[in-house]
Amino acid sequence: MLTGSAKSSPSNTQLLPGNAAVIHTSDIEIVYEVTLQFHGGLYGHFTQLIVFDFGQRPLLARKVIAELGDLDIQERVQVLRDKLTFNR
Repeated sequence: MLTGSAKSSPSNTQLLPGNAAVIHTSDIEIVYEVTLQFHGGLYGHFTQLIVFDFGQRPLLARKVIAELGDLDIQERVQVLRDKLTFNR
């Protein structure tokens, strides 16, 4: 879910109008603030490409990675992995 500083943005959207994310403008720059939230029902490793289109080419793209799981289980799995020895 993408949210900007504008209160009129839908709460569950994949498109965010640029003016909804502007937090500062001046003669030399425009500052945007974008908050990402990730909700999932499965444990795992998720990769998402976020593309920013400022109305001219090239587009700006950033990769976001989310690791979803239970921290306690992850720590126990790491302890077990550390105890394993493999014959190679």
